Amino acid sequence: MGSFEQKKQDPWGCPCETNTRTDLSLYPDFTAEIEAIKKAKGITAEILKKIIAKHLPNSSFNRSLYRRYMGVDVPIYHRSKRFEDDPNAINNKINNDFFGDIVNFFTGYFAGKPIGYSYSVTQESEDDTGSKEAVEEASKALTDFVTRNNMMDVDMETAKYAAVCGYAARLFYHDSEGSERVLAVPPYEAAILSETDITEPFAAVRYFPVADLDGKVTWHAEYYDADKIVFFRGDSAENLTLQDKEKHLYDFCPLQGIPKNGEMMGDAEKALLAIDAYDRALSDANNDVEAFAHAYMIFEGQIDDEEITRGQKAGAFRIPPMSSAAGSRGPVYFLTKDVNDAFMEHHLDRLEKNIYRFSNTPNLTDENFSQNSSGVALKFKLLGMETKCGIFQAKMTSAGTYMFKLLASSWAKRKISADPLQCSMEFHRNFPLDLASEAQAVQALISAGLPERVAFAQLSFIEDVDWVMQMIEAEKDGIPDLPKDGASQDAGAREEIGENPDEGELNLDDATLGQG
Repeated sequence: MGSFEQKKQDPWGCPCETNTRTDLSLYPDFTAEIEAIKKAKGITAEILKKIIAKHLPNSSFNRSLYRRYMGVDVPIYHRSKRFEDDPNAINNKINNDFFGDIVNFFTGYFAGKPIGYSYSVTQESEDDTGSKEAVEEASKALTDFVTRNNMMDVDMETAKYAAVCGYAARLFYHDSEGSERVLAVPPYEAAILSETDITEPFAAVRYFPVADLDGKVTWHAEYYDADKIVFFRGDSAENLTLQDKEKHLYDFCPLQGIPKNGEMMGDAEKALLAIDAYDRALSDANNDVEAFAHAYMIFEGQIDDEEITRGQKAGAFRIPPMSSAAGSRGPVYFLTKDVNDAFMEHHLDRLEKNIYRFSNTPNLTDENFSQNSSGVALKFKLLGMETKCGIFQAKMTSAGTYMFKLLASSWAKRKISADPLQCSMEFHRNFPLDLASEAQAVQALISAGLPERVAFAQLSFIEDVDWVMQMIEAEKDGIPDLPKDGASQDAGAREEIGENPDEGELNLDDATLGQG
């Protein structure tokens, strides 16, 4: 059986393990570097070199994970032949993309429906923002930012990077028109320095190689803090020199990180060894199947290689007698291989179940999902996925709070007043809703005597029950009451000619006489 190469050379020049994360490749602690920056009152080339050197093992491993997600660098592809000296040896390398399935399912489930961004329209928000007009202006600024940057795309890229590598990064900047912009940054390019959490950076470094038209590679590094950007260039990540500095238009560091979880590990990492075992087992099984096309033929008589070659071309063999007795020739037959396919199928099924189980990802090809299950049953099957989403949602909310603070500091320079705490995010899972069953359940709850507010809260697509109740009351107020107790329908006509019930009935005859 072939084996994987335990290590490979990372494209960034750092050797890293391909299937397990070590202590060295975990996200590093930059406390010492933060203290050095404070002491030096800014970044230096020497401090930058230490930051990159400490972050590079994590960066290299995360880059290998992303290349694996793209399907261009999978451990099975590095598998050696069983017999190195045989150039014709069968060595299939089948990649079963469980890794991509795990990441794509999470990304689609978590960010497949856009996250809602809004500015609160309440009396409290008017007091904190300054006025009703200020609230409207802040709300428009936030809406323009979301639309201009297509935040659904940014959020999906953020969720994908976090699911693959364990964390993602976002860079805020201003375009040529002075508008606030944001882009998702690959985590293997971003080292976030924070005294609390990477969603609230003290400073950050983005570093990456760039090849010119002649293929010459130059390394670029950008250092961000609360007021400026410092640019470095060099022929390698370890040899960078300061090139330029410029101010940015935010009051805080514009490059932030968003962790997938507290450990900053990707969704598929705990199942990587099981995925590799599945690839090996299926590749071996395919080797055996392909080997049947080259079945071995047994000659118990005397036959030379020349006769075998002629027989392969003609389809018939001439075998000389084994003894002097006339007609005494040895038998010819194929050597068949008895394959225990039941054992192989059981082994692959067990590996597949463990892969989805340990990554907390539902297997949509399972027969349980093909049945017409109720919404409640589906939610139980998605409980592990929902737990992962809840953890990441908490991290995204923290990152959003910092984002709103960052944007408010930029808006203030354009005389737009905004309170970051009045900005909110609403998350919507991409879950198939059974609205008919939910509506029947709500009707049953109301019929049982429960308040409408409690019943409406059970509808999964309703985020704000108070808003729904206000809409119901507004619709009631907009419909005139029907006549009661057989009241005359010409009452409205009497009101039109100015009849005032409190002043008695109008005498039309007197009015006519008065005009005469």
